[in-house]
Amino acid sequence: MASTFSLLFLSLCLLLSSQFSSARVQNSYLHVSPTLNTPKTQAERLIRSLNLSPKKAVNMGFDHGEAAPRMVEKSLNFPFLEGSSGSSVQDLGHRAGYFKLAHTVDARMFYFFFESRGSKKDPVVIWLTGGPGCSSALALFYENGPFHITDNLTLSWNDYGWDQASNILFVDQPTGTGFSYSSSESDIRHTEEGVSNDLYDFMQAFFKKHPEFVRNDFFITGESYAGHYIPAFAARVQKGNKAKEGVHINLKGFAIGNGLTEPAIQYKAYADYALNMKIIGKSDYDSINELIPDCEESAKSCGPAGGAACDTAYYSCSQIFQSILNVAGNINYYDIRKQCEGSLCYDFSNLENFMGLESVKEAIGVGDMEFVSCSSEVYDAMQRDWMRDMEVGIPALLEDGIKMLIYAGEYDLICNWLGNSNWVHAMKWSGQKDFEASPTVPYLVDGKEAGQLKNHGPLAFLKVHNAGHMVPMDQPKAALQMLKTWTQGKLAPKMKDETTWLIRSLNLSPKKAVNLDVSHGEAVAPRMIEKSLEFPFLDRSSGTSIQDLGHHAGYFRLAHSIDARMFYFFFESRHSKKDPVVVWLTGGPGCGSEVALFFENGPFHVRDNLTLSWNQYGWDQVSNILFVDQPTGTGFSYSSDEGDIRHNEEDVSNDLYDFMQAFFAKHPEFVKNDFYITGESYAGHYIPAFAARVQKGNKAKEGVHINLKGFAIGNGLTDPSIQYKAYTDYALNMKIIGKSDYDSINELIPECQESAKSCGPDGGDACETAYTNCNFIFNSILNVAGNINYYDIRKQCEGSLCYDFSNLESFMGLKSVKKAIGVGDVEFVSCSTVVYDAMQRDWMRDMEVGIPALLEDGIKMLIYAGEYDLICNWLGNSNWVHAMKWSGQKDFEASPTVPYLVDGKEAGQLKNHGPLAFLKVHNAGHMVPMDQPKAALQMLKTWTQGKLAPVEIKDD
Repeated sequence: MASTFSLLFLSLCLLLSSQFSSARVQNSYLHVSPTLNTPKTQAERLIRSLNLSPKKAVNMGFDHGEAAPRMVEKSLNFPFLEGSSGSSVQDLGHRAGYFKLAHTVDARMFYFFFESRGSKKDPVVIWLTGGPGCSSALALFYENGPFHITDNLTLSWNDYGWDQASNILFVDQPTGTGFSYSSSESDIRHTEEGVSNDLYDFMQAFFKKHPEFVRNDFFITGESYAGHYIPAFAARVQKGNKAKEGVHINLKGFAIGNGLTEPAIQYKAYADYALNMKIIGKSDYDSINELIPDCEESAKSCGPAGGAACDTAYYSCSQIFQSILNVAGNINYYDIRKQCEGSLCYDFSNLENFMGLESVKEAIGVGDMEFVSCSSEVYDAMQRDWMRDMEVGIPALLEDGIKMLIYAGEYDLICNWLGNSNWVHAMKWSGQKDFEASPTVPYLVDGKEAGQLKNHGPLAFLKVHNAGHMVPMDQPKAALQMLKTWTQGKLAPKMKDETTWLIRSLNLSPKKAVNLDVSHGEAVAPRMIEKSLEFPFLDRSSGTSIQDLGHHAGYFRLAHSIDARMFYFFFESRHSKKDPVVVWLTGGPGCGSEVALFFENGPFHVRDNLTLSWNQYGWDQVSNILFVDQPTGTGFSYSSDEGDIRHNEEDVSNDLYDFMQAFFAKHPEFVKNDFYITGESYAGHYIPAFAARVQKGNKAKEGVHINLKGFAIGNGLTDPSIQYKAYTDYALNMKIIGKSDYDSINELIPECQESAKSCGPDGGDACETAYTNCNFIFNSILNVAGNINYYDIRKQCEGSLCYDFSNLESFMGLKSVKKAIGVGDVEFVSCSTVVYDAMQRDWMRDMEVGIPALLEDGIKMLIYAGEYDLICNWLGNSNWVHAMKWSGQKDFEASPTVPYLVDGKEAGQLKNHGPLAFLKVHNAGHMVPMDQPKAALQMLKTWTQGKLAPVEIKDD
């Protein structure tokens, strides 16, 4: 809101610009009132248009006698506060006070400070209102503070106050504004250098007063003319940090709402915005655009030092805006959906009435100080600062990793979204091209599109729907969510961020992001051999020794890689070497197969005390099973060269084919066994590609013939276009979302499907765009569902923790274990963020396309899915299986769905025809072998034996 005033002031200056206009345009559009005088006069007039009437033009000339407030902070308890937030004001930590600014003659800066309603560990956020010269109390009571002022001058709680997610400061600045004051006129500021130095001194004083907040993340926010203040202040903080001045301020980012930052570019955008929004017509547009060259030329002369050239630029450029207003009439240029009534566009008079109450002044400790809602003198003092380009210091901040969010309500004219978007896109920095190439995606609130978001690295731009100049006032819920997600790094989750979340959700914390640059020295790298292994800490009560069972671990060097070594475990069948050879692939992409080995279907489970127990339903009961760490860089697999990091299924499948060739060369006794490929989750991509590569190799008679009989995918991602479309149907059927959310989220599907069509076999930028567009469907469901465990919707996550697999890393990190499996000093990377990120463009590719040819060759396919998994749900998998074109499609569709029985009880629903089978598993989530181990073992045994329906397995 505060920005409202600043921009109202802007318009007043625009009125003055007429004297500099070209004769033709001046005659056509500008009608300058003879009563218009100085900018100060216009500021005062515009203040009244907001129904404000400060008793003074500036807070200046005070001595520090008895009547003045002391330079201290006090806890405050506002009078007339309605209702209860559940905590007392004292508990919440509400304060107000003054700090004397260290490098001024006598300036005292007033502030409000509200501790977070959530946690003191939340970030510290400072809000700066624009003007220049308007008090931040405007935002506090009308936008994003803890309270709103009611008509009877009582206060009500703001459910969407930014203190819900931050410890927030509202500061009256520059000096002379609000309750801030000085006894010396030399403390009035004229440039951003003076303003930013004062703010830096203020924060130094604040953190010395409150050392408990020094380590918190710090963010600078504001709107309107604060588009000048904020970049200058952020640069000053960064400069102070680098020079080790005073207290180190933990600056993480800055956000500007509907700001004025790069005037030359933003003034040029006025006519385009006005034409697009039908404020002006084409003839007006053409005429007004004739003013742009003069504006741009004069703006070039306005340098960092300000001066008369900046006055000229201001008046020259202001003609553009004023010319639009002369056509538009009585439009509210802060929100073009509205009209002003005479000179009145907003009524904020209650602010001055409330702040003038003696009880309020006593509560906040300002003595007899007058409240200057907007200072015409401060405004006038900053006139030569107006046209300065404040974008110039931003690239250095971005290069330092300081985040910037530019957001803008779509119905604001004066600092419109188009002008802001234009300067953001024009800014020169190392990420400029990537930012320009990044997709614009929906920004969702409660599953509905609330804006359009574009981001890359530390830079984000958000156009907010159904909002004018003051986004937190017009769209409070969206604004609060924006602040919260942005400060948490979740405004638009990137793939790598999601991997980090995935790793944390499993309570994993790999020491490395990827296994690369591992040298082949004797002490570091394992030899490229296989060894028989005997795990330490194993319960020996099974009747067979490890040696008899044939447990192996080792590395194979991949033939067509630069230097890749693929690590694996191999467990011979507990019953017969003639059982099929099964390879298991874990998804991610980028997670080691040890997750499955020790928590799902391997021979052992890891206990809490890091000993091993036998898994009676391990798949080695019925197969000779391999658990492989792939792609390279995952688990214990590694390379010394980044060229071995894989980005697509072609390379992944070639590596796996080379691995199996090496394995069968090492173990010729298993060459004639049936061979099956299995896995889950993202392995829904790996498995079809690997199966196709094996079949291709067999037909071309490459190397060892691999006796491929089938492949099975558990809760996989195979045909993303179809599977993403199924999310809302599944979520509605399972009562995760309601009908209204369902309808809203479904509006995202067409864009997802359209972009998915552009994601071809070679990946590329189109696949990234498709990923982003389609992932909004899933994220929208999660926004409604809250803290649901989307791998098993029967459960809730505790914060980010959904499963606790931390024992895996603890066990694999034991020296005795590493010695037993022969990995030397190689670190165990449970899930690799680097591998995950490298496969980003592979995500949205349709891997179903190669399956029909395999089915026609008689290669069996089993798709199974736990019924309570959301992320790779059974419905989406069923949909793509039914939609797949092959010779048996109609017969498969016509085949009955029958109960799948375990111990005489229904454990799932089965449908099959010829080589194709689909099984929905009851009472299971994403990891079927973990949730239903007996059913999973029976499934593997009967499927590989050709007896999937309807056979049971009995306990031995």
